[in-house]
Amino acid sequence: MPGSQSTTVSLVGDVMIRTPFAQQPASRTPGFAAAVAELRRADLVIANLEMPLSTRGYRVPKHSNLRSDPAIIDDVRSMGVHAVTLANNHMLDYGPPAMFDTLAACERAGILHCGAGADLEAASRPAWLHHGDLRIALLSVACTLPVESEAGPGKPGIAPLRVGFSFEIDANLLVEQPGTMPIVRSWAVAEDQDRVCAQIAALKEQADAVIVGIHWGVPAYWLSPYQGLLAEYQRPLGHALIEAGADVVCGHHSHSLHPIELYQGKPILYSLGNFIFEGPRAFMEPESLIVRVTFGPEPAVELVPVLVDEAGFGQLATGATAERVFRLLDRLSQPFGTRLEIRDDRALVVAG
Repeated sequence: MPGSQSTTVSLVGDVMIRTPFAQQPASRTPGFAAAVAELRRADLVIANLEMPLSTRGYRVPKHSNLRSDPAIIDDVRSMGVHAVTLANNHMLDYGPPAMFDTLAACERAGILHCGAGADLEAASRPAWLHHGDLRIALLSVACTLPVESEAGPGKPGIAPLRVGFSFEIDANLLVEQPGTMPIVRSWAVAEDQDRVCAQIAALKEQADAVIVGIHWGVPAYWLSPYQGLLAEYQRPLGHALIEAGADVVCGHHSHSLHPIELYQGKPILYSLGNFIFEGPRAFMEPESLIVRVTFGPEPAVELVPVLVDEAGFGQLATGATAERVFRLLDRLSQPFGTRLEIRDDRALVVAG
């Protein structure tokens, strides 16, 4: 990083807004206002935009479809968001026309975006964020790939990082205990992992810092309890991205808080949970974080606790509520050698 200047970046997980803030009472609570104020304390703010912004397109056949009016981008901008990641399992919910409308809405609002585009080259382009002399390259990739959602040569879509999977069964146990869940094996497809890692390495030669936003993992509702919160592919993939040169790996998709790991001194945020998910689903969990990363002479990873309310809006957590969020995160992260230094409703991430 040039010079001695420090730059702070606020990172949050999923943002899904359907009702304009002017018509949504939940957006005017003191707790949400305080959470937004914490976001805006950073020099730069990055979020995952969890829905296309369009009135066009068609509802594609998939498990869950989301869509909002393009005017919602003004509410995203009002929170101080500078850049959004778009490589997620909802960006093609209404086909390529809605995805292209989302890109246009972001550009109209002056919000940088990455992770979706007219072809694989466009979807893979980073967003470049600047603060002072600092240049940050933001990449967005998705392991969560509905049918036909991934970009390719001449094909619009999101930037893919495909994952293979298989099921392992114990025939003796299944006879003895019918209905037992199989073990799910999963691994990043080598071709895609190599492509993304090569891009990170190339960007590291141009950028002072590289942040990778990655849509991955599984909500606990669909997980086998004895395999833990992370899918088998996640930790090796997270390590590979750091080894390639990423300074931060920021995960989302599980709609719940997952562990934080420091690997080679760099944070892997496996999932930050929701920041806003209007009308949350039953499987979504309320604990969440704003992560404020400092780049500069004294790098740091600061955690600001958030609890999502019944309407789906993140409320700044204080007192016993903040303790609840940190207690959960500490329990999840300890097996990864991560320790939290808690200071007045804030925490610093340190190596264990």
